[in-house]
Amino acid sequence: MHRIYVVVVFLSALLISTSPAAGIETRGLTLEQAVTLALEKNPDLQTLRLEEESAKGQNERARLLLINNPTLEGNVSKKDRPEVEGGGKFTNYGFKLSQEFEVAGQRSARIIVSEKELARVRLEIRDRERILISDVKNAFTTALARKKKSGLAREIVRLNEELLGYTKIKFQAGDVSGLDVNFSEVELSKARKELLLAEREHRESLLALQGLLGLSPDMSFAIEGDLPSEAPALPDKEALKILAFSHRPDSKAGAFEIEKTEFALKLVRKDAFPNITLSGFYDRDERRNVAGLEISIPLPFFDRKQAEKREAFAKAEGAKIKAAGLKKTIEREIDQVVNDITSAIEELSLFRTEILEKAAENLKLLNLAFKEGKIGFFELRLAQKDTIEAQFAYIEAQTRTQLALNAIEKTIGGAVK
Repeated sequence: MHRIYVVVVFLSALLISTSPAAGIETRGLTLEQAVTLALEKNPDLQTLRLEEESAKGQNERARLLLINNPTLEGNVSKKDRPEVEGGGKFTNYGFKLSQEFEVAGQRSARIIVSEKELARVRLEIRDRERILISDVKNAFTTALARKKKSGLAREIVRLNEELLGYTKIKFQAGDVSGLDVNFSEVELSKARKELLLAEREHRESLLALQGLLGLSPDMSFAIEGDLPSEAPALPDKEALKILAFSHRPDSKAGAFEIEKTEFALKLVRKDAFPNITLSGFYDRDERRNVAGLEISIPLPFFDRKQAEKREAFAKAEGAKIKAAGLKKTIEREIDQVVNDITSAIEELSLFRTEILEKAAENLKLLNLAFKEGKIGFFELRLAQKDTIEAQFAYIEAQTRTQLALNAIEKTIGGAVK
């Protein structure tokens, strides 16, 4: 009768130690701190941010009043003076200053193109931040789940050790058989093996999270937080689509890309107009000084920007197709995340309202039945196995719920209000 009561205590302690209210006291990095750290130190994001500086440089160049620099030419020559004029040598020299001018409004179009490109690059950076934040949250969720599993596995080992010690004492007293001792030893070995696996997976998840944060591997690295214990409200699909189209940076960037390519096509058409080059010159020789003004215009007989127009038109059409494809992709993603969160909510609600509550109730009933000698040792061990599996399954349900919430935030480009 004593061994039955100890196993009941084992199950009760297991249920309490893994209940939603129980937490791990180890303090470490929070989710908010992890996101902030990733945005500051992630190497891929830092590299992408340099593209903004490049786009700013292009915008600065587009705003130059004259896109081409002036050209200064000079010439010096020596000539022999005719003998009839006394012979000897004299020097001729001249200077010429030329400047090319755009006459078809290319500068204004070029400024618009560069501004659209700068806006697109900034939104692309924000979109990469969106994806990085989602990756960090997913990695953090996985690490939290494996931390909870590791703690649960450690508690199972501790309780199995206590149960084995008690079983050995009862065996020496003749209250239990050697089979019970062997069975307890096997259960302890299995629990230790599961603990090693859980701790290894926990370490791997922490290393993966550190990589996303741009940190060097550190075995003392720890996190703190909890998984959702209450089922969240089911979001409205159409509302999510509206949020995604209006908030997602890649959706906005697609619109800027369309505008940029359209103005780029206009710029190419303007570039097809020949620019005018004005030149002022001054020549001096022994007999005269000459100053004047020249004007030159290239004749677009062969190169009329045919290839550039074709390329710009293709890019403009490609941007429209890409934007339309992104819209369909977002709609599919919304459908998927709504299905995922619906399934996760149902599963988490099932554990909260049925499985865990009934497990606690059953343990109380089993306790009473054991005291009265109505059930045996192996029936109780089976109940122990079911309880452990229910606790691990509950952690999985919490994890899937949090991952589904993370996916919604990623899909709409922000938190659900």
